[in-house]
Parts: sequence; structure tokens; C-alpha cells
Amino acid sequence: MRIGIGLEKIRAYLEENKDRHIQRIQSVVQQPSVSTEDNGVRECAELLVEIHKEIGCTEAKLVGAPDLPGVWAYYDAGAEDTIVVYGNFDTRPVAPHEKWDNPPWSGALTSMGPYSRVLVGRGAPSKGSYIAWLNALEAINAVEGKLPFNVMFLLEGDEILGSPTWPQMYEEYRPRLATAKANFSPGASQDGQGRALMSLGFKGMIYADLICSGEKWGRGPQGAPAHGMTKSVVDSPSWRLVQALATLTGKNGNDITIKGFYDDLTPPNEEERKAAFDFRSAMGGGSWNQVLPGVAAIKTPAGDLGEDETVLNYFYGPSLNINSLRAGLMGAGTMPFTLPNTAAARFDIRVPRGFSVDKVIKQIRDHLEAEGFGDLELDVLAANDSSQTGTETELVQAVVEAFEEMEVPLIIAPYSGGGGPWSLYKNDLGLPMIRSVGVGGGGVGPSGDEYFVIDGSDIVGGLIECELSHIHMLKAYAKKLLS
Repeated sequence: MRIGIGLEKIRAYLEENKDRHIQRIQSVVQQPSVSTEDNGVRECAELLVEIHKEIGCTEAKLVGAPDLPGVWAYYDAGAEDTIVVYGNFDTRPVAPHEKWDNPPWSGALTSMGPYSRVLVGRGAPSKGSYIAWLNALEAINAVEGKLPFNVMFLLEGDEILGSPTWPQMYEEYRPRLATAKANFSPGASQDGQGRALMSLGFKGMIYADLICSGEKWGRGPQGAPAHGMTKSVVDSPSWRLVQALATLTGKNGNDITIKGFYDDLTPPNEEERKAAFDFRSAMGGGSWNQVLPGVAAIKTPAGDLGEDETVLNYFYGPSLNINSLRAGLMGAGTMPFTLPNTAAARFDIRVPRGFSVDKVIKQIRDHLEAEGFGDLELDVLAANDSSQTGTETELVQAVVEAFEEMEVPLIIAPYSGGGGPWSLYKNDLGLPMIRSVGVGGGGVGPSGDEYFVIDGSDIVGGLIECELSHIHMLKAYAKKLLS
């Protein structure tokens, strides 16, 4: 790695301030921000407001909902061009079954695997890499006097809930966001082999609840559960929900049976196939569960597809996944032997390029009506179309050139299976968009502890290398715009 070449003064600043920058990350990791439990999100947002002020933002304040607010900030560099940064700071809850070697909110510094020092805590990978980005901006300003861009920041605190307050925040600042050149949100994306991953796009996503209640159905218990012994004479909303769900897919759970759903599905063209297979080759050319993210422990692909078809389906295929089923007995404090009056399923649908999430939502409603389940409530929590940034854009070219300069392998995926409200930057404002790419790493350790690498190895960068990689990319983009 040749990270920091030409940035010797900035590296010296980062080395001198490393302990303070680590403490900055610790303060954010130690502050819980669990949106699903309304635990600490506002306090974390307030902390982030102060940190944005510390790095020189002329504007920094809470925005959105009072209980689960986001953060707006603006750094005025007096520059001609502006970039906008997306981020979220909420985390998943700590489940009772999870085992941690270190307390989840400790922000502890410890050794792990090949790394002499990592920072441990719930959300450490995402919070750590975001604060590293702020540290990098602070360093440029301290050493060079100003940033090459004005920077807008719009962060959300309820992304894990499906971003319910994002539309309000986005619309409030849309006129200013529209003046940006790009949506650029660096991260720390190296894997254990030192390869940095970058996705050019995101699938569309629908996140929703399907709810069956005795009240709306007009049958079964209404207002409160009945005793389970009454099932011989009382209808069940739970069974009705299960039967409704069963109409959405074939028996294998993979083939979606909603009328018209596949009308907009387009097979990948030769260029797209090449992009998918190039990614597979760059990841080592192994089997599907060795090259695709998040499936290393899975033995059999859905639908028993072949290797090539499975890789293509990951990038260009749709899916309908049930996240949870909720009714009746749900743990301590709930009553056994009930016939619930309400049952709900939370699901997410991922759709590739060419699909419209609004059209799919209508198709689902029409399907339920046609199948006799029109009384079921479809509560859409989030709906975002797919997006992709082209390799010909100056932003992507700048990132590629920066990684070549740093001599760090960069692997480009055509799409990610994930999706979210950040796609509005591309689809609504037409901005090129790259997020969560950078030197450095983090993840989940052998014992389940989430971690962010502070002191790296020969092949994976630590905190300072992460910060410097952000600066390399930022300067490469500025140079590209001036050329």
C-alpha cells in the first residue's frame, strides 16, 4: 500500500491527533442509537451535531422527527463545487442471545485476529468509518486551510426502521442538495484479503407490513385475543395472514406469483453479464457462496440454480423475503394459549433496474384484492427505486484512480443487494453516487463483537490509512473536475 504519498503533512497531523480521533469514535460508539427501541437516537444525533461543529461546519442542527431526529450540517469552504454526504447512525438492538467478549456499548480497544488494535461496539464499523471521514476533513482544513469542496451532510437516525422521516428531511433541503456535484460518502470497505469493495448501484427496495386484524376482517377476535380453546368456533387472523402470504409465491418461496410482477424483468445484457462475472473473477473465481457478500455460511442456492445463474440473480434478480411474523405469544410477559386478534408479517422486496416500486406496490394491493384478501392492510414503510452510477462518471473514475495511486486492489460490483433512500440523489437529482468505499475495515469478530480496525495489518489499513484514503479520493475528484 502507498497510502499517503504526497500527503505527508496531513499524515503527520493525523498521527499527532490519532488518540483524540479515536476518542471521538469511541464517544459515538459508546452512545446507543437503537431506532427500533427508541434508545439514544436523539442523544447520538446531538453528539454528532457537536462533532460536525468541531470540524468547522458553519451549520449543524437536528432535523426531522423530535424523537428520532436526523442531522443536517454544512461546511462552507467558499468553493465553486459542493458534494453531499449521506449517512445513518442508528444501529440494530443488542439481542439477548448475542455473546460479546466486550460490552456492546463499551467502545473498548482490544486486539483481534491479525489486528493489534480494534475498537469494539455495536455499530463500530459504520460509526467508525463515518467519523474517520470527518477526521479526514478536519485534517485537510487544519493543514491546507480549506477543503476543495463545500460539503453538505444529511444523516438519518431511523434507517433500520425503513427511513420513515427521510422524505421530510430530504424535501426540506432538496433545493440546496440539488446544487451538489455528487453524493460521495466514503467508508472502510476492505475485506480480510485487503480488497476494497465498491458498488456502483443498489436494487430497489420495498419494506412493508402486511397486517390481518379481526376488526377489519369482521371475523375472529376483535379488540383483544380470545383463548386458544375457542378456535373450534372462532376464525383466526393468524391463519388468514399465512394463507394470504402463501399466495404471493410458489411453494418454493422463490417464484413470485403476483400478477404482472415479472413484466418489467429484463435479462442482463452482455455488458451486465460481463460486469457480474468480472466481479466473480476479481473475488477469486470461487463458487457463488465464496464470492457473493453475506452468504458464506449458506450451502445451497435458492431454486438450486447453477453457479452462473446464481451470481446473475444476485445482481439482476428480484426477491420477496419475509423478515418476521408477529402474533400472540412473543416471549416473557405475554399470555399463552391465545387466539390472536391481529397478525402481521414484515417483508422486504428487492427489485432490479427497470422495476418501479410504486407499480409493484399497486400490483400487490391488486393481487390481495383479487385473491379475496382485500381487508388486509399493506403498510408501506419504505419504497425506493433502484439506481446505478456509470463507470464513465468523473466520480467513479476518480475513485478508481485514487486506489491505483494507493496500490490497493479495488473490486467493483455492478449492484448491491441493498437499497435505501440514498437512491434519490441519483434518481431525483441526477447526481453520481458512491458510498461506503475506502481503505480500512471492520465487521463481526469470531465471538460476535462488531469492530472497526484501528491499527491495521500489512494488507488491511487502520484508522489513519482509512482517513488518508478518503483524502486521496476527495483530491482525485477535485482534480478530475478541474481537468
